[in-house]
Amino acid sequence: MSKKMINILAIIMAVAVVAMISVQLITINKTAKLVEKDNNLVVTRALKDVVDICVYWEVTHFYELDAQYFIPDPKPSKGLGLFPNSDSSESFNKLGRSGRLAISYDQSTVNTSNGVITFGKNQTIIIPSMQSSYDRLSEKQSQDLRYQSYMLERSEMKVEDRIMGDVRHELDLQLKEAGILLPFKYCIKSSINGKTEIVMGDTDYRPTKGTREYKTALFYDQSSPKPNFIYVYFPDQHSEQIKAMTNFVLPSLILTLIIIGIFVFTLQIILRQKKLSQIKNDFINNMTHELKTPISTISLASQMLKDNSLVHSPSTIDHISGVIFDESKRLSSQVEKVLQMAVFNEGKLKLKFTDIDLNQIVSQAASNFEIRVTNSGGTLETSIQAYDPIINGDEVHITNVIFNLLDNAEKYSKEIPKIEILTENKSGWVIVQIRDYGIGISKENLTQIFERFYRIPTGNVHNVKGFGLGLSYVKRVVEEHHGKIKVESTVGKGTKFRIYFPVIK
Repeated sequence: MSKKMINILAIIMAVAVVAMISVQLITINKTAKLVEKDNNLVVTRALKDVVDICVYWEVTHFYELDAQYFIPDPKPSKGLGLFPNSDSSESFNKLGRSGRLAISYDQSTVNTSNGVITFGKNQTIIIPSMQSSYDRLSEKQSQDLRYQSYMLERSEMKVEDRIMGDVRHELDLQLKEAGILLPFKYCIKSSINGKTEIVMGDTDYRPTKGTREYKTALFYDQSSPKPNFIYVYFPDQHSEQIKAMTNFVLPSLILTLIIIGIFVFTLQIILRQKKLSQIKNDFINNMTHELKTPISTISLASQMLKDNSLVHSPSTIDHISGVIFDESKRLSSQVEKVLQMAVFNEGKLKLKFTDIDLNQIVSQAASNFEIRVTNSGGTLETSIQAYDPIINGDEVHITNVIFNLLDNAEKYSKEIPKIEILTENKSGWVIVQIRDYGIGISKENLTQIFERFYRIPTGNVHNVKGFGLGLSYVKRVVEEHHGKIKVESTVGKGTKFRIYFPVIK
């Protein structure tokens, strides 16, 4: 997959995630508004129910007083003269307060020509008394007048005197029936001399800024009501709303984070696979160079043997033959490392630990590498100062570590390489220090040089082929020997690696 395609996929996924988060935020905002609107309706309905209860208290009180203190006038006993054929009022007196009259017929004829209906024989009908209907109507109108007078009189009273029950208790009942269990504060305000004041309710009724207050008019059904209102607010409303929204938002947030995490993880895998693919290609290209390095050293030593202008003393021949042997051994080791590449990538690095002399390994590696440096016109200075150089380690891998660091020092030096290698003891460690005076490493790259397959971008110098496993291999080998590696570098002044191996006690 090309880098352009990866960037396009990353942009599309990022836009999709942002869009999803935006939709969730819009949904959450609308849900919060709907919840708030529903709560407002519920609280307003509860307040109106409390107002209706206050009115009910007054109405009930009126009827109790009216039944207790009002005595209706007695009815007259004389004839009322409601029917023309009535000769006596006795029959009407028999009506009493029943309000109806029983009439019996014994005729059986029916005459409907003039609209007169004659009922069957011995049939009885009930006729309401006109007087009783009039009495009931008059009594109802009289009671209405008394009620209006009663309510007019109460409308002139102070609101705190008109309340006949426990408003807080009723408000608490109505809110709980509506499903609102939050603690609340309430008060009743009245207009006194043009100024609205609290006349009853909670003494600590002090809503903070931004707190929602709910209010409803009291005794709103009067002919000339005073501006009285009942107020209520919930001190913990915001925290409860946040808690309620958290229960809704938290799962959505967790799912969103999971999706983002999967997106980032997938993108990292894609980039890592692309990087590994690039490293694989680089390794194939670099492998030829790595195998040619010892071959070129052997070839150079062979030319020195064939050069008749040089003095072929026994010591010179012994040195050159030793270089050829060592480089041949190194070439064989390089081939083995290529074959073990897959094993290393799987994290199964196999080491053969023996007691080895680190001074001897460093001296031998420096002696073999000196030919390359000298051939380039440079210098390799060796200082063997470790007085206790014996460590427990794998000779092949430690030799590769030394060669790898020397190889990097030579490749990333300036035109004329200058390399220093040192061994010393310090606080129970055997230290190998390799220093060059080359191009150096920037601070931003210094923290990444030990990452697997990481290569420092150094312009044209980057085209120099490196060891296939890089500095991550060096660090891995050192850590497997229970050691540590440190690096110091300054751009344009060079780099210094220090490797610490524990001394055998």
